Amino acid sequence: MTKAVHYLYNKIRFIYLFVIISVFAHSVNHQIYTHENGTILIISSYNPDTHNITQNISEFMDEYKRLGGNSPVVIENLNCKSLPEAPLWKSRMFKLLRKYSGNNQPKAVVILGQEGWASYLSQDKDLLQDVPVICGMVSRNFVILPDSNTNLANWAPKSYDLESFGKIKHHVGGLVYSYDIKKNVDLIFKLYPKTKHIALITDNSYGGIALQALVKKEIADNVVDLIELDGRKYDIYQINDIIKDLPSQTVLLLGSWRVDKNDSYYIGNATHAMKAIRPELPAFSLTSIGLGYWAIGGCIPRYHPEGKELARKVIKILSGDKGQYITDVPNIYNFDAEQLKVFSINNDMLPKDSVFTNIDESIFLKYKYEILSITILILAIFIILILIFLARTNKLKNKLLGLQRDNELILNNIQTSLAFINPDYTIKWKNNISVSCEKPQYGIGHCPLSASPIIPYCDKCSLKKVINEHKKIEKISKFSDCYVHFTYIPIFDDENKFLGVILKKEDVTKEKKAENELRRAKEKAEGADKLKTAFLANMSHEIRTPLNAIIGFSNLMATVIDDNERKEYAKIINSSNDHLLQLINDILDIAKIEAGTLTFIDSATDLNSLLSEIELSSQLKSTNDIEIAFTEKLPQCTIMIDRIRLSQVITNLINNSIKFTEKGYIHFGYQHEDQELYFFVEDTGFGIAQGKKEKIFERFVKLNDFVPGTGLGLSICQMIIKKMKGVIGVNSEEGKGSTFWFRLPDSIIIQNNA
Repeated sequence: MTKAVHYLYNKIRFIYLFVIISVFAHSVNHQIYTHENGTILIISSYNPDTHNITQNISEFMDEYKRLGGNSPVVIENLNCKSLPEAPLWKSRMFKLLRKYSGNNQPKAVVILGQEGWASYLSQDKDLLQDVPVICGMVSRNFVILPDSNTNLANWAPKSYDLESFGKIKHHVGGLVYSYDIKKNVDLIFKLYPKTKHIALITDNSYGGIALQALVKKEIADNVVDLIELDGRKYDIYQINDIIKDLPSQTVLLLGSWRVDKNDSYYIGNATHAMKAIRPELPAFSLTSIGLGYWAIGGCIPRYHPEGKELARKVIKILSGDKGQYITDVPNIYNFDAEQLKVFSINNDMLPKDSVFTNIDESIFLKYKYEILSITILILAIFIILILIFLARTNKLKNKLLGLQRDNELILNNIQTSLAFINPDYTIKWKNNISVSCEKPQYGIGHCPLSASPIIPYCDKCSLKKVINEHKKIEKISKFSDCYVHFTYIPIFDDENKFLGVILKKEDVTKEKKAENELRRAKEKAEGADKLKTAFLANMSHEIRTPLNAIIGFSNLMATVIDDNERKEYAKIINSSNDHLLQLINDILDIAKIEAGTLTFIDSATDLNSLLSEIELSSQLKSTNDIEIAFTEKLPQCTIMIDRIRLSQVITNLINNSIKFTEKGYIHFGYQHEDQELYFFVEDTGFGIAQGKKEKIFERFVKLNDFVPGTGLGLSICQMIIKKMKGVIGVNSEEGKGSTFWFRLPDSIIIQNNA
């Protein structure tokens, strides 16, 4: 990732975090003061390092929640922008602390940034009294903010240390940076013992003034001459001019540089411009500024996000521990390896445990383990390839020796007869698979492939035609009960010279039979589709007919006065209701059977009693002058069966007979014979033609479209009997009547008095 992309990524991330925290602060600002658990107040400086403040607030809130913190978090912003408004920061902090005093007093206060921390320490009165105050992103040294009458350009404040400051209470804690001026000055004199001048670069910000005050305090008694390159007094161009005229034996000490006297903000390219003025001057850094491109190094704090540590300190304080928790962020010696080379500084002169950046290693040293691993891997692959080559060569040799045998083995097991036939009808090669061949027209001796062929050959010989015309031929011939697929393929060389014919004979009996079965299934499906279409049309008519009768006669009943006529209409309506109900029941039954949800509940059933009930109900239904009688039975027979389904089958068979019988009788009954119960319904109706008996039990089949019905009754009967492990059939002669019967295993009998 380039520096530009990295910079853009950080800017987008900062804006996102800033918006989230700002929205959160606004949403809770006026809602948490009366919370029963108290609040955690975060005061943000919003100094130029806003990105780091936003990141630390985000991490604080995540860690605080993870550790079980349940007090609401309130975020307040001091909006400390530039140094000229520094006298106002103190009053802003005072108003903010007063806002959260008394009943609104928080459980803890977290102050982030130098400006906010200095504003708190500059207060004349402690409004929060014993409320724990935690600081972050601040230095141990600080200066008290000036009043409004102070000339900031000439302001020379005193540097205070946090622990020795008299206003610090026992309840103050946090993480602080300890800028060790002495170690950095000692480092300068160790590497450059002839140094006479130290030029300190600080900017026009609170942090720059605080750092300048600390440096002046620490080296006040030192023999070195301190040259102040103060951003309060100079802009970037004036600073460059001063650097250009610095005397010899001068070392640059980089403190901070973001803002000059004109309140102009700068990014890293400003310090690059400073370096370009006097690149031969050694530079050291107090705060990591310039590291990586200008500064040789320095003793600097180990900067890192502090949000999580601050959250842990707050949780510890809220748990009852009121001790002091000021923790110094450890310092490290950090050096730029490139600058050490430029200024010819040996690493032996540097402190132990120093950290280096910009280490310029050779490709081999930098990636020695990777290169070694890749070398070993390549060598191993090379050896493996050689072994594979030798093995493949040996295998290829053996394979070539046995290629003909293998080919013959394969071709003899492909279940296809193959032969290569020369133009003179001699067989050059063939496998051992034998398949039926075409029968010669004039006898076996006239086949061109026979041992001693006799002319003339067959007139329709496909082989002769391919050899003469050089065109491929495919055909399927049937021999008794098998089918053979013949393929004649002419073969040519690269010069299009005819070489011969490949004859392939393949037994395709299974495929042909499967094709025929598929064709029959297709025809059957198409027939079923036609039946279904006819059924839907018939059902539409069958349903409308009783509905029309019900609606029509119901309307007439409202206008008829005569009781006899009203009774006749009511009878017609009831008949239509029964017809419609039967239609719906048939449709539902067939749907249940197809879905496999038709249930069978077996119970002890008195067969004679059941059939007698069916006899009576059938006699009442019949309107024709026919005899309906239960004629054949056992004296006593009780079976374990689903009474409703058995009754449904027998009733359907009787109703079917009633539809097709105009005179004579309908007799039904049962017998016990050959370990089976034989049931029958015999009528003297129209009978069934011999060719239609096989289709009578198919769905949607009606022998007479003018007779009411859905064509489902007999199909339902067949499905129910199959579920009962029985069989059903019909004996009939056209014009004489029919006998529908079904057989059930006698294992269902539980009481039988023959």
